[in-house]
Amino acid sequence: MGLTDYQSELRDVLGTAAEGNGGLLQVIGGPGVGKTTLLGSLKEQAAASGAVCLTASGFADDAAIPFNIVEQLIRSSTATGALDVVARWRTAGERYAEDEHDLLGSLVREISDVLHRIAGGRQLILAVDDAEHADYPSLMCLLHIARHASGTRTLVVMTSGQTHHLCGRIHSFHHLYKIDISTLPESGVGRLLERDGDAGLADRIRASCHAISGGNPRLVKALLRDHRKAARSGAGGDATVGAEFRESYRRCLLCHQTPLQVAQALAVLGPYGSPWRVAGLLEYGAERTFRAMDLLNSAGLLEDGRFRHPAARSVALDTLAADDRARLSAKAAELLYAEGADPVAVAELLVTADKTPDQKGVAVLWQAAQKHLDEGCTEEAIASLRLADRADLSRREHMDILMALVGALWSSNPATAEPELDRLLAEIRTESPADIPEQYQCFLLFMVLWFGRYADAEETFKWSSGSGATDTASSMAALRVTRQWVTFLKPMLIHDFPGQDAPDGEVDGLWAANLEHGLQLSVDELGMEIGHLQDPRQVADFSPDTMHLLSSSNHFWFAYAYACRIVWALAARGESEAADRLCGALFTAADNLNMKTPCAVALSMRAYIRCRHGDFTTAIELAGTALRSIPPRGWGVAIGLPLSVLVASHTAIGRLEEAQRYLHYWVPKEMFDSVVGLEYLRARGQYCLATNRPYAALNDFMVSGMLIDQWPVDFGDLAPWRVDAAEAYLRVHEPAEAKRLALEELKLSPDRPLSTRGRALRILAMAEDPDKRRLLLYQSAKCLREQGDRYELARTLAELSQDYLSTGETQQARTTWHEARKLMDECGMSAQHESRRELVVDGVESAGSSRPLQDAGRSEHAEDDVPGTPAESAEQPVLSEAEWRVATLAASGMTNRQIAKSLYITVSTVEQHLTRIYRKLSVGNRQELSRRLWLLIGATGSSSG
Repeated sequence: MGLTDYQSELRDVLGTAAEGNGGLLQVIGGPGVGKTTLLGSLKEQAAASGAVCLTASGFADDAAIPFNIVEQLIRSSTATGALDVVARWRTAGERYAEDEHDLLGSLVREISDVLHRIAGGRQLILAVDDAEHADYPSLMCLLHIARHASGTRTLVVMTSGQTHHLCGRIHSFHHLYKIDISTLPESGVGRLLERDGDAGLADRIRASCHAISGGNPRLVKALLRDHRKAARSGAGGDATVGAEFRESYRRCLLCHQTPLQVAQALAVLGPYGSPWRVAGLLEYGAERTFRAMDLLNSAGLLEDGRFRHPAARSVALDTLAADDRARLSAKAAELLYAEGADPVAVAELLVTADKTPDQKGVAVLWQAAQKHLDEGCTEEAIASLRLADRADLSRREHMDILMALVGALWSSNPATAEPELDRLLAEIRTESPADIPEQYQCFLLFMVLWFGRYADAEETFKWSSGSGATDTASSMAALRVTRQWVTFLKPMLIHDFPGQDAPDGEVDGLWAANLEHGLQLSVDELGMEIGHLQDPRQVADFSPDTMHLLSSSNHFWFAYAYACRIVWALAARGESEAADRLCGALFTAADNLNMKTPCAVALSMRAYIRCRHGDFTTAIELAGTALRSIPPRGWGVAIGLPLSVLVASHTAIGRLEEAQRYLHYWVPKEMFDSVVGLEYLRARGQYCLATNRPYAALNDFMVSGMLIDQWPVDFGDLAPWRVDAAEAYLRVHEPAEAKRLALEELKLSPDRPLSTRGRALRILAMAEDPDKRRLLLYQSAKCLREQGDRYELARTLAELSQDYLSTGETQQARTTWHEARKLMDECGMSAQHESRRELVVDGVESAGSSRPLQDAGRSEHAEDDVPGTPAESAEQPVLSEAEWRVATLAASGMTNRQIAKSLYITVSTVEQHLTRIYRKLSVGNRQELSRRLWLLIGATGSSSG
């Protein structure tokens, strides 16, 4: 039924009463369902028929004031003189007890006579809203009038949300009318939306609107207003919950005190709310609690004792003062703890209460924090640990909590972890650190290294190396894990680090595959699979107070350290595919635990691999996402990893302004003592080459070499500084030095990646005599093809194309160039074809020089000059075969005499050919001829007309 139907029913009752069939009309309905509107309609109809309608409202706070409702009824009339007797009635009423029926009866009859005299013979309607909050004397008076209304035109109207306390008193009434205002069904919600909106809108949001509002008309209209506001900004198909809904829901709750308090208690208990727990929390009787919940359910404010929408619970919580919420939360925590509830539920309430916990509370908070970490709820874990940290704890307990807090903060936002790390170090220094478990010492070492705090690292390292026995499973596992971090964050510390490095077998593809599989295992399987516990029986070696280190989040830490090391090792050896897969598994595992920092590191490593493989577009996307994941200050020395990828990738595709932007990021000087510093130096050197600063580039490359020579760890091809420096030497016209470094690289272990050998062969080709160049370029291309390094292969093919061009083999030059251009497209270098062409075409200055990419501003228009574009193919000049031969040799840098000797013609004939060539191609010198000739090769696809 809709409100119109209830108004029609009300009209019928009023008509019946006007005919002399007076009695009691009971209107039942919760807040917001239309009781107020129906009472308004009652007053309008009474006024239209000439009846006297007196009104009053019950309030829970006034229920103890005798005759309060009667006083309101009299005040609503014009007969203010009758108020003189109210004080007397109230004085008398204060002396009565419910069992003194004679006294109350005489008062009731007198009041009845006064109210009828006010009517003056007209129809009398006494309307009381929220009658369940009426004071007892007034209620007895109203029931007396209603009981004796048979045969009169007097009608008593009482609205309420509950009927339990009236049922026993009204069952014998001769004329009893009832209007039960229920919530709207889904079809009724649709009709209401259609009336106030349109059919299309009603059809779209009807179902969701009914689910959220429970059919409460007031809430339905509020949702409609919210949806209309949101529709201006492109709302979806479901009803929108906004400020209007929240305010209407709040008003509905505030209508009745007991239901409001029940709703507040349910909101505090959250998913653990139940009628019995609410009764215990509020110290209400069960009947009172169930009655209030029935009212909330019937009004659509709850559904089976649960909030229909998170916004509803939020509104109920907002109606609580901060102190009241803290008090209820603390009491609810005690209630759930006594029931043996989930520690997570108890901890959530303790955190909300924000009171210093006792020993039991600390235990609950610790358990909850560990569970939160294992489930990826990092922020909740941090909140639990921060509260536990405020308790009066022993030194060891306090360190346990601080350690866990620092780790959780680091995994979420390392910038917030450093202040807590300072507190932790200060607490450790107050007493001898000898009693700190090895796992904690190693953890501290990683943390201080991450932030580049090398003085603290040396102190912590002494704690680690000077502690007790390291032959237990837990100690050895911790040391092996920490070696991985030390190797990359401060290699110089490895000199005296206890234990041995992992065996060579741990960095092969099979081990990587096993680790990749291990990262996808369940919590129980993970620890045994990744190698930090090779034998399940070794778990007995872990002392009870360190067993929490075997939670799933700590399992991940072991796997994470190994995975990072193996990714670097595989990348250095050129096994990009296996490294990329392992990075993917590492990111998924970290993401499942909601660890932002490990996710960012995994993304950065994957970006590094993609960059080495020539997939610059993906590398930029991954590294950019990683860099934005956590604040720059939180990256510590590791910030060089995403920055180096972004600089190198943007440089490779010619976006030099973007590369320069990332070089302007502040980096800690300690970063250059880490492996990520090597990659940063290399990327910066490549940028310097691209911006025609070869000496600055050479400095960066040589510094990398010096660092690697000092470190006691063999990083293989992690930073191939010799090849990088050789390329820089070519740019400063020192081919002999370039050749020396290239040969030195080639003489190294045959296990070096083919990509590095391919680069070295290309550099050697550029530094050698022209007659030896082609064979070396062939060998370079072969290595790079096998390795799958598209970027470096494109560079080698471009050089090879130039070599073909220098000998007049224009068809081979064109074919090779087109393959190079295709590879450039795959690497995201479509806009750099012209720049890459100049890398090999402009060889006039030095036969062995390799020119850099041109500036980014020029590259924006380079696509217009790409061979084969419509601008160049519209109308091409025609050269004869003889002219083509002369032109290609001239473009390669040969003098006229050398050309004549090569083609067995006279110098004069060469000059004549060049005159005609310059005129046909509209060029004025050999450098312009070189560029123009290359465009012709790409555009015509042939060497002659």
